[in-house]
Amino acid sequence: MVLSTTALAALEPRANKRPARYALELRPEQDPDAVADDVTATLPEFGPTVTPISPTDHGVLVLELDDRTLDGAEPARAFAAGYALADDFGLRTAEPDLPTPFFPEEDPPPSGVPVEEAIRFPPGCWVDAEDGLPDMWAVNRIRAPEAWQFAVDAGRPARGQGVIIAQLDTGLVAHVELVGVPRQGDYDVLDHDTDPTDPLTGANPGHGVGTASVAVSPESLRVAGSAPEATLMPIRAITSVIEVSQVSVAEAINRAVDEGAYVISMSLGGVPAAALERAVGRAVAADIIVLAAAGNCVRTVVWPARYDDCIAVAGTNAADAMWKGTCRGPAVDVSAPAQNVYKAATSSFVAVEQGQGTSFAVALVAGVAGLWLAYHGRADVIAAAGARGETVQGMFLRLLRATARQPQGWNALEMGAGIVDARALLAADLDLGRDRGSVQPPHPRTEPVAVAGLVAETVGADAVPDPELDWRRYGPELANVLLEAQLATSPAAGADAAAGAPGEAAAPSRPRLPVSESLAGAIGNPRLRDHLGLGDDLPAEVGEVQPQ
Repeated sequence: MVLSTTALAALEPRANKRPARYALELRPEQDPDAVADDVTATLPEFGPTVTPISPTDHGVLVLELDDRTLDGAEPARAFAAGYALADDFGLRTAEPDLPTPFFPEEDPPPSGVPVEEAIRFPPGCWVDAEDGLPDMWAVNRIRAPEAWQFAVDAGRPARGQGVIIAQLDTGLVAHVELVGVPRQGDYDVLDHDTDPTDPLTGANPGHGVGTASVAVSPESLRVAGSAPEATLMPIRAITSVIEVSQVSVAEAINRAVDEGAYVISMSLGGVPAAALERAVGRAVAADIIVLAAAGNCVRTVVWPARYDDCIAVAGTNAADAMWKGTCRGPAVDVSAPAQNVYKAATSSFVAVEQGQGTSFAVALVAGVAGLWLAYHGRADVIAAAGARGETVQGMFLRLLRATARQPQGWNALEMGAGIVDARALLAADLDLGRDRGSVQPPHPRTEPVAVAGLVAETVGADAVPDPELDWRRYGPELANVLLEAQLATSPAAGADAAAGAPGEAAAPSRPRLPVSESLAGAIGNPRLRDHLGLGDDLPAEVGEVQPQ
């Protein structure tokens, strides 16, 4: 009996829930069709179907099991089955498409409950609404209106005109603030159709409408996006930002690449995944600017923002200080407004309200990317980057950092190079910063799935060296465990967390979170084992069978 048969049998029967999915990362020598046939023939009792994650990328296959579900699954069981699949079929990795809750968003109080009496999770992360903030304070803070005028005065395309911004989120519904926005390439990767309508049934109904308005809303009403004449490519990739499926996000990135996006904006985050990493890298190789929110409330930057190939955006407030809920640390590239940004809301067709989260910060910066591409012309930018031996992403990030403004007392180790300055960016010579190298201290994002940096920040730098640990194989499960501990216990959702030094972690006041036997046996670093509560014994977790 193959190991995966036993491990998959330990998962919950599907019933009325979503079918379980695994992303199967192939080795270079493996034939996708042969692997698909082998998996299908070996696991017939689970109702398997195997398809490429993208018509143009056969290096990752998606295995869907009609007879099993990962909804509500214990992560240790889900990852254990993945390790068994990888071992049985000789795969590089096999990762569960496990929805993760590591991107909290503000939950408005129930009807009739005063804001001051509502309990918002996690506590200490959120601030109250601020009376008196001008509607356009956020775009003014990044000097977007000045950038619009600069382009007009130079006789160049302004306001992001002609640039296609792919927005990967919960989808859209009709709203007055989005009337007149040109659209292209609409898609829903969850339902596999061209209708990205948000059903407004998830935990964050209307999230996609809010982030879209911050990026591309015309100047006609209360909300003005940072690129109010850009073309929107709405791709419904998630049902909620607190249930992020990394495989679906990877599928959405691939779709945006295939449909010709110029910029990809992701107001979401979770754990690393090989499929996600490949998709981000493919987008960057296709001369697309890729950005993601640093994250909320768990203090340390989440994925995909944490990847080197992705621009990570943290959040600030109207006083140019850190928004208390922003994720932060050496993985942040730049910052933008995130606290009480005005955005379209779905309580009515005309509703506008303040929202907080790095979701809005990254949407603002995605619009700024649109301004820059429109001003210079995308074809010219691609040629200029190639002449300098850079990707478009690398050139844009270099200039974004070099032109960011740093308020007095700015902490670049925590919040990146500074607050984005759209006017300075457009005016900058394309060689700016080339002679200075990085304007940000180096950060530990060098492992294939960038989990070493997470370990260093949440446990300590001495917990990273581990010659026995396969970071790519075990990174997603390890990140899942560490982020769950952060969400449950970290004071970093509050402003006091900023006082902690990078790599200095508070002692966890929690029981050990279950990990698979395979991961427990692979970790050799004593500091990391102690942090996870593993001690000297290797726990026998349910749901996994070790090779004989």
